Order: sequence, then C-alpha cells, then structure tokens
Amino acid sequence: MGSPQKSKAKSMTQANASNLAFWPFSAQAALFLAPLLLVVLTVAWGAARTALGLDTASAGWVLVGIVGLSLLPVLLVVLSGVASTGGSVELGAVKIALTAVAGSQRGLEVPRNVVPQLGVSLADAGGVEAIVSLRKLRGTEVVIVDLEDGHAWWETRLMLLSAGATRLGRPSVVVFTAQQQGRADQFIGWARPADLLECLQESDPGLRRAYLQASGQAVAVRLAEPTPQTSPLPTTSALMKDLGLQGMRYMTHPAPRNELNPLLEEQLLARSMADFEALPAEIDVSRLHQLFTPVLHTKALERTDDDAPWLRAALLDEGEYVAFTDSGRYTGIMSGAAVARAALLALLPPDAGA
Repeated sequence: MGSPQKSKAKSMTQANASNLAFWPFSAQAALFLAPLLLVVLTVAWGAARTALGLDTASAGWVLVGIVGLSLLPVLLVVLSGVASTGGSVELGAVKIALTAVAGSQRGLEVPRNVVPQLGVSLADAGGVEAIVSLRKLRGTEVVIVDLEDGHAWWETRLMLLSAGATRLGRPSVVVFTAQQQGRADQFIGWARPADLLECLQESDPGLRRAYLQASGQAVAVRLAEPTPQTSPLPTTSALMKDLGLQGMRYMTHPAPRNELNPLLEEQLLARSMADFEALPAEIDVSRLHQLFTPVLHTKALERTDDDAPWLRAALLDEGEYVAFTDSGRYTGIMSGAAVARAALLALLPPDAGA
C-alpha cells in the first residue's frame, strides 16, 4: 500500500534534483563535461599561443584559469545540491569523504636525511644508502620530509632527493612536516622538487657547482657508453680519468649486473657534495622558510574549521594540490581537480548511478 507513495515521492525527489537551480543538467553530465572542457580549453590556448606568437610566454596563471573553468560545472552542481535542499546538505559528510580521500594519498615518508643513520657521509656508504632510498621512491607521487626538531635533515640530502625527483619525474610533491610546540607531524608546506632544487642552487654557489659537475660527468659517461651496435670507445679510460672518475666503475657500473647505473646522476651528485657534509647545514622550520618561501605552499584545510567555510575553501582553492590537516597535523593531500570531483561524488545519493 505504501510503496506507490514511496515511488511517487522518489520520482518527485528525482524531478526536483533534475531541476537544478544553478545547473540545468544532470550531475553525470557535469562529471562528463569537466574533463572535456579541460581538453578543449587547453587545446584552444595552445593554438592561440602559436597563432599569436606567445610560445615563450608563461602559461602558469592561464592554466590555473583553465582548470578553474573546467571545474565550473562540478561547482554549479554542488551549489545546486545545497540550494535544492534549502542548505541542508550534510556538509559534515562531505568533509569526512574528502578527508578520507586525501588521507589515502598521504604519501610515503622519507627516512630522515634519506639514509637511516644520521651522520653517514655521502662520500662513503651513505651515498649508496641514499640512492637505494631514492630508488624506492620512484613510483611515489607524494613524499613526506619530516624535519622533526630541526636536526633530521641536511641541505645536501634534500638536494639529492630534489635532484633525483626532478630528473625522474617522481615523486611529484614534497610535503614538509616538523615538530612544533611539542606536537609532531605538524604541516609546514609542500613544494615541487624542481622548485626546491632551483632554490637550493641559488642559495649556495658551491651546491650549484656540485650539481653542474655531476650532471656534466653523467652526460659524458652516458655518451661514452657502448650500445649493442657499437664497441667501447678507445678513449673511455682516458675520459674517466679526465672526469676524475678513474677507478670508480663500481659507481658507474655497479655489481652484480655491471651495467650503467640508472641513477648515475644522483650517485655522482652525492659524491660531488660529500665535502659539504664536513660541517652539514641542517634544515629547521626557520631555514626551510628562508630557503623556499617563494615556492612553498603553506595553506591547508583544517578539519576543526566549521563545515560550510571548510567546504567553500576546498572548492574555491585554485592550487595544484590541496593539503589537509587536523589540529595542524598533516593528514593528506590531493590534487585540486580531485577535490571537486570527490565533493560531488560525496553529495550524490548512493543510487545516483543506478
């Protein structure tokens, strides 16, 4: 007897949901249109740059605007959901869902100073262990560098991590945490490895020389490497001597395979920076800001904030990544595009796709 009334109520609810206040189409249409807009606008901008001769112009802010416009349908659906229910959407549930998604992408914590033991020089076994750690991080998008009390990381070790990540393309993001006011894992900020690498070189001409020297040595060694179609160059031994690498085949062609080291650039950089560790420069929170303020993203979504302002800040954040905290403690991070998508999925009823 009651089922017809329930079916009628459900159909009325669906009719009201389809008559969205800000978005006249379905939520599924918004999910489909967002990536399509991103592709179309990106292609249009690329064509415009070529036509107008703006190939050398910076596209940073334009790309941010393109991402924002492509997410507009999703944001309109969220606003429509709030309006259609008189503002009674369970914003707390959306916060929980977003926080959970961000937590699943928290990242992998890098051992202090890249190597487990503090005080092992890059000139000896420390360099080997550092490279092993870098190899384990290659498939990770986000890594966490915990500065702890300011004695856990050196500038040389952070430079090695940043250089390796920049060359290999992964990790894509470095998140910094530290101990503050007696509380561990407090969020300090996040940055791109390439930006960190550039800032470290700008801070010390010696580090820049070490980086350029290692890069040049690696290029020379790779060019001299024989291929299946060629034989070893007769000048290889002389070249290694000229590069200051004579007797270091264990580094360029490590056992047991004795093939060219895939992390040769980082291995040589570790060797080039060994002298800097006689009096290592430690990184605490103050030094981190001193080195990286122009490229360090310090804004985060704090779980203890009220639900409505929290969700508004999440949806309006135009950053490439959005960090999440709980009483200042870092809990996770996700891309800006993923935030809007996750929020929309949290607002949809469980049977929306049925």
